Amino acid sequence: MELLNIKINKIFFILFLIISSCYATETKKVSLQLQWKYQFQFAGYIMAKEKGFYKDVGLDVDIKEWNYDIDMVDEVINGHSEYAVARPTSLIDISNGKKIIYLATIFQSSPLILLTDKSSGITSIKDFKHKRVMTTGDLNSDTSLLSMMFSHNISLEDLDIQKPSFNPSDLLDGKTDLMAAYISNEPFILKEKGGSPVIFSPKDYGFNFYNDMIITSQKHLLEAPQEVKNFKEATLKGWEYAFSHIQESVHTIYKKYNTQKKSKNALNFEANELKKLAYFRTDTLGKMEKYKLEKVYDVYKLLGLIQKKIDFDEIIYDQYIAALQLSQKEKEYLQKKKTITMCIDPNWMPFEHFDEDGNYEGMSADYFNVLTKNLGVDFRVIKASSWSESVALAKERKCDILSLAMQTPQRKKYWNFTTPYLKIPLVVATRLNVPFINDIKDLEGKKIGIAKDYAFVELLKKQYPELNIIEVENIDDGLQRVKERELFGYIGTLATIGYRFQNKYGGDLKITGKIAENWELGIGVRNDDPILLTILEKGINQITKEQHREILNRWISIKYEKGKDYSALWKVIGVFTLIALLGIYIMRKQEKLKRNLKETNEKLERAYYELQQMAITDKLTQLYNRHELDRVLEKEKSRADRYGQIFGVMIIDIDFFKMINDTYGHHTGDTILKDLATILKVNSRESDIIGRWGGEEFLIIVPQVNEESISTFAHILRKKVEQHLFIEKHKVTISIGITIYRVSEPIEVTISRADEALYMSKNKGRNLVHQQ
Repeated sequence: MELLNIKINKIFFILFLIISSCYATETKKVSLQLQWKYQFQFAGYIMAKEKGFYKDVGLDVDIKEWNYDIDMVDEVINGHSEYAVARPTSLIDISNGKKIIYLATIFQSSPLILLTDKSSGITSIKDFKHKRVMTTGDLNSDTSLLSMMFSHNISLEDLDIQKPSFNPSDLLDGKTDLMAAYISNEPFILKEKGGSPVIFSPKDYGFNFYNDMIITSQKHLLEAPQEVKNFKEATLKGWEYAFSHIQESVHTIYKKYNTQKKSKNALNFEANELKKLAYFRTDTLGKMEKYKLEKVYDVYKLLGLIQKKIDFDEIIYDQYIAALQLSQKEKEYLQKKKTITMCIDPNWMPFEHFDEDGNYEGMSADYFNVLTKNLGVDFRVIKASSWSESVALAKERKCDILSLAMQTPQRKKYWNFTTPYLKIPLVVATRLNVPFINDIKDLEGKKIGIAKDYAFVELLKKQYPELNIIEVENIDDGLQRVKERELFGYIGTLATIGYRFQNKYGGDLKITGKIAENWELGIGVRNDDPILLTILEKGINQITKEQHREILNRWISIKYEKGKDYSALWKVIGVFTLIALLGIYIMRKQEKLKRNLKETNEKLERAYYELQQMAITDKLTQLYNRHELDRVLEKEKSRADRYGQIFGVMIIDIDFFKMINDTYGHHTGDTILKDLATILKVNSRESDIIGRWGGEEFLIIVPQVNEESISTFAHILRKKVEQHLFIEKHKVTISIGITIYRVSEPIEVTISRADEALYMSKNKGRNLVHQQ
């Protein structure tokens, strides 16, 4: 009997497998357009297909080789392929209105180089002048190669551009002098043919740009968001596998995808070179950061290839999705909550108020109408008679949010705050006879009104304790007391004071000065409801620039009182003006042509200069970059070896920086890097050379120094950083390693010694200085 039961169970199990296979999920066919022929450059996609990573997420991916009539951006825009591999030139397409999304970038630094052979005698970029260059045409818009050349005053007009043969032998046979190539391919072939490759790589000159960016159309993303997510994840999994199993991946390409008949040695060389570029200064495969795209955009703009602005949050997948997509948990929260209660300022036009019928209107009301559509949730306003009462109700948790509020340390006890969606200048209103106020310090000792419980009461009292701040009930109370000479002035936003002047106080008061600070207003969210904060943040991120502009134009306008009719007089003046203008036009026509020519030359000179600056500058911190620091180190070494002018080297590292990024986000991390750069510049001598060494590391070259003085300098910097308030409730410290250059030693030895000193500082507990 037991044996019979086992057999029956086996039969049922087999039937289950057969039925399951009949109802298995069908895979969806999609295509990926490559930007070249099959080779290791596309190993990640190939291995994702071969290892079944695409199939695991329900995708059957057709990987299509490039041919001469294919444009990768048009492929996805026209729906011929769902996905494609594109170059940074796709930013030009985006500026021209083509709506594509960057899913990830495989190479953190472009593999594109200019290649020559040692026999050509070309040893520097300056030698490119009047030389023959083979290129596919991408040279005309490739940022990395153009920037590298332009930074050394070499323009396209200085080159003899030739059609490419894609054959490195032409360098040996004298058919060309230089060729655009990939560092992972042509140098290997040239060496195999007996040549001596000389490589000019943009990243060695400070131009570290992305390449091989995976794109899809915005339309496809909106139609199939889960498919796009699955494709991206499976692709990156394929790349991780390819780089972790190079031999297996090379064998697969060699056997099944070798349309170019490449040798295994060539594929291995390509794999190892590309792995360096994929993980260049990062551990995260596919990482894409806005600031690096902005850097490419800046170059295109300088070259006149891009005219229109680009919203980078709308073209990078992670930012685009974060702004649009609510998680399942967030959706369930909104379904359960149904209505969000809100407190407003009932007397703060044009921002918000209750009209005569008790209806909520103003700029914030328009914004919340947009949020209602974006999030599919209702907002119910809790009526209060004053802002102070609204604040009290919010503290008692009788309303979930404050519609318009500014973050202060005191308010953080009760609320969290979204990104500001309104930034309004802060001004001071006085009587008409008061002269212009240049600085808020000009108000010291004078009675200045601010509405009670407004954020700037707390902030200005803390920042400017000398001010005699008088809290008033509201803006009308404050302006009336200024009019009656009880107060010298009233501080408020340009919008609210301007609105009152149009309706009531225009003939008695005036705006006398602008305060340096802006009123940055977001949504205050009760701090015991973090999920509501993330929902509202996503809702704000969905508000378009057009919607912002429409709301601002609707409420912030200037009304002019009509005067007497002087139309006849103006007609006479118009006739004489027209005659005068015609005369001026004829006289200045030639001058304009000369001026245009002069302006064009000046623009070109500025473009050259700015590209040269970009070549040596770290965009985030505006300090020198690694390339320029390397150059200065060699220069200082030569001076020290020749004249005995010894210099010191200091390497600085931010303690626990990864934890800061993980806790507060990369935006805060970037702010800390910029603040630290400022501290280093302010507290250094003019002769000191300061730069970003990489990541959170900085390097300072200190000329004409001894061991005692460089140690003193390092301790001053460490203390200044420790005392600086970077972000609320978080102390930021640095560890420093210092050393003195020793005559005739390789500069790498000096740097290594400073690195070891830095390691000792961190190993002994951080926030220390160590000297080797």
